[in-house]
This record gives sequence, structure tokens and C-alpha cells, in this order.
Amino acid sequence: MNSITTIKREITIQLPKEKVWSLLADFGNVCHGHPKVSKSYVTSSITQGIGATRHCDFTMMGASAEEKIVAWNEGQSMKIQVYQLKKMPGIKDLSLELSIRENADDTVLTGHLNYTMKNKFFDFMNNMVMKKMNAELIDGIMAGHKKYFETGEIVTEKTKLDLNKVAKLK
Repeated sequence: MNSITTIKREITIQLPKEKVWSLLADFGNVCHGHPKVSKSYVTSSITQGIGATRHCDFTMMGASAEEKIVAWNEGQSMKIQVYQLKKMPGIKDLSLELSIRENADDTVLTGHLNYTMKNKFFDFMNNMVMKKMNAELIDGIMAGHKKYFETGEIVTEKTKLDLNKVAKLK
């Protein structure tokens, strides 16, 4: 059985919790704060909550994903499961849990990226290079969301992000 890789990150966003949640809950527009997503849109009749689905086009290798919200705690957290990946070999299961909490006048955004690989070869590759790449990916997601949420500036692959503000959690 392939092991689960979990990468946890946290970042403080200088906005009230309600504002951060409203931006985070805008499920179809993840491309605004995700530096590796060039285009995203909702593909279901519901736009938020359990069962909402979206399509994401990534900037690398023409890759894309179909994603679904599988857990939703209004105003606090959501879990997004990738149910179809194109042109991203090796990954079997992938999910991202995002949660927020108040910290004085700011909001702390926490992300847990969880995934398993398809077989022992990809497990080996994950330990050699992919884990580092995925850690950099979630760092970019966290820093990108901070930048977009605080400034309104849509983040792209070329946006300069302050990755030093991303806290690595164990």
C-alpha cells in the first residue's frame, strides 16, 4: 500500500475572517490566487458547499484537474478532492483541506495537501523530487491567496510572492 504524503502550511492574512472566507468560498475563481492555475470555473449547478465541482487548467504541461468539494464547514473550512487529473502522472489521490481562524484582527489560513502515488516507482520519485515540488506548490498557493486576498491583484506564475511568510507545519 502506498503511503500518504501530507504537507501542511499556514499563513496570516491581514483581513477579517469573514472577508477571507468570502474570497476562499469563491470556488470557481481559484485561479485568482493560485499561481499555477491559469483558468478555473465551476462545472456544477451549485457554486459552493459539498458537491460543488470545478475545472482547473494548470500552467505546466497542459495539465488540468476536475475537483469537488467533499467537506464544507461554513465560514471555517473546506476539503477539495481532485477526482480527475490529466497530464500529471503518478498521483493516485489528491486533496487539499483549507481552514481559517481568527487571530486578533487578522485571519490565519491553514492548508493540508494530502496525496498518494500510484505505485512504488512513483513513491520513490515522490521521495526524490515530487515532494519538494509539491511543497513549493502549496507554498505558492498560500502566498498567492494572501497576495490576492489582501491586494485584489490576480496572481499569475510571474507574480512575485513573499514565500517567507508561509509557515511550515509538522
